[in-house]
Amino acid sequence: MLPSPPGALRRTLLRFPWLSDAITAGLYGLFAAGLALISANPPLRTPAWFTVMLLLAGVATVLLRRHRPVLMLVAATVLCVLSLAGGTGAETVLPLITLFAVGTYRSAMTAWACYLATSVVASGAAWILIERTRDGLPLWEPTAPPVSADPLNDWLNAAIVMLVPLLVAHLFGVNAGQRRRYVAALVDRAVQLERERDQQAEIARARERERIAREMHDVMAHSVSVMVALSEGARVAAAERPTESMAAMAQVAETGRHTLGELRRLLGAVRTDGETPTLEHAPQPGALQLTDLAAQFRQAGLPVRLDLAGSASADPAVGLTVYRIVQESLTNALRHARGATQVTVGVTWSAESVTIVVQDDAPAAPGGQPPGRGILGIRERAALFAGSVEAGPAAGGGWRVLVRLFWTKERA
Repeated sequence: MLPSPPGALRRTLLRFPWLSDAITAGLYGLFAAGLALISANPPLRTPAWFTVMLLLAGVATVLLRRHRPVLMLVAATVLCVLSLAGGTGAETVLPLITLFAVGTYRSAMTAWACYLATSVVASGAAWILIERTRDGLPLWEPTAPPVSADPLNDWLNAAIVMLVPLLVAHLFGVNAGQRRRYVAALVDRAVQLERERDQQAEIARARERERIAREMHDVMAHSVSVMVALSEGARVAAAERPTESMAAMAQVAETGRHTLGELRRLLGAVRTDGETPTLEHAPQPGALQLTDLAAQFRQAGLPVRLDLAGSASADPAVGLTVYRIVQESLTNALRHARGATQVTVGVTWSAESVTIVVQDDAPAAPGGQPPGRGILGIRERAALFAGSVEAGPAAGGGWRVLVRLFWTKERA
């Protein structure tokens, strides 16, 4: 079987961390067993079971370093001191391994604190090593090395030999930990951005559904009110003026067909493939259709007079908003302004605003106009353009709706 490439082996070890820990512990066990064999001739003064105990404890420390790095560092330091006092010295590598784990899996502050504490213990362990050597108990050599006359110099040399590898292991561990935390932060950020993207998409869907519902309300309210008014007129004129009655019924049919077309346009614009519904691709009415809108209400029996002033905005969103506001206001007048002799619609355009006034002269109904979604829909549309809405009884009688919309020159 061909050996696994380094990239595949690394991915396997990252996927199965216990496998990596087992391999590291096995390599350490082989290293410690090899030093134990070397130290067997001449044999150490400590019993064999002590060496075996240190070996097994060291293997367990390496195995558990990922899950309890600080605790395993304490255990490794204790094993290192015991090994220098009477073991083979194999356990001196344990603080390096566990200190690297602390830097990788704990914060940088915790890693530095553990490094300082381990350095203090290692400095004391260096003195133990010097005293052991002076007593004629070398680690792996059959005879004791020559002892200098300056024990302080020997201690400094031993301490440096122990502290420098600890510092290197600590720095490598902190660097690996920072990289690990950086990658984890990137992953969390990606997950958060994906969640925010889904939330924004859901908000967009909800807003578009609300927009479609508002469009359907305006279309249905206008068309049904016109059809009801025409039907009542046709019923009254059926006996004495059959020609006018037939013309009114034809207008009812035409309005119904127009309404069906509007509903097909609205419902066809709502996608069913999970994407955000939109109406942008469908033709929309605008300010240029206000004359036709007023004519439809005149045919339904509402005496509408349309006054236009200024140049309409070229923005289709502004035109649609103005059209829907006038449509909703006239629909309310058709339903509630019984006995009105004149309904005036004034639309005044300027460079950055438009003013819409719809007023009728119908006598006030007992209890006022019943609440509905019409005025609420007008306010919602006006809010899109930082506009204002005033609706209520007029000073000279009747009902008045005043709407002002504002936009920037760039948008217009």
